Amino acid sequence: MKTKIYLLTVIAALMLTGTELSAQARYGLHAGFGMITQAKLGTIWNNTEVSPGYFAGGFVEYPVKGRFSLQAEINYESKGDKTQSTLEGSEMTATRHFNYLSVPLVAKGTFGKELGLPNGWSVTGIAGPYAGFLTSAKSNINFGGNSETSSISSQAEKTDFGLLLGMGIIHELKGSGAIVGEIRYEMGLKAIDKQDSELRNKGLNLTIGYRF
Repeated sequence: MKTKIYLLTVIAALMLTGTELSAQARYGLHAGFGMITQAKLGTIWNNTEVSPGYFAGGFVEYPVKGRFSLQAEINYESKGDKTQSTLEGSEMTATRHFNYLSVPLVAKGTFGKELGLPNGWSVTGIAGPYAGFLTSAKSNINFGGNSETSSISSQAEKTDFGLLLGMGIIHELKGSGAIVGEIRYEMGLKAIDKQDSELRNKGLNLTIGYRF
């Protein structure tokens, strides 16, 4: 699994920094927020609640053939989970935040006139793997009005791996550039908690970006 993660990262890095295809490449920036949790493989969530997450980063898109392209990204992402319970008559909320440097590498299809859309508008579909590298992990417990935050990096796995699926819409601006909006689902395939080997990252994100 580690070999796959490293290979994916190397490929994405080469795409982001390569020069031979730079004339054909389209670059952009994007950011998003969403609903995230950690659950067993094959489930969307366990008995935990979804919590807010976010990401921000950049991407480069290389045309492959016709309406299809390959897109590499480097993003900073916040993931985790949230659990609420009652203890001694008081509400207790426990949240965990796992922060990653994430490297997706996705295939992308873009369609406009084929679907009868007006000039300047198109829809997209994306699918592919992502690799994540942990930068920090923290736990926050709020009980009886008191809040305590601590590092749990030693309990978290240093890498993450999974699949990214999504669809979006592109609006070409007059002159140059385009506004890009997407909805994405990330499904983690690798255990991310050393104390619970069943947990994987899951998340549904809404994104907005600008393509140069």
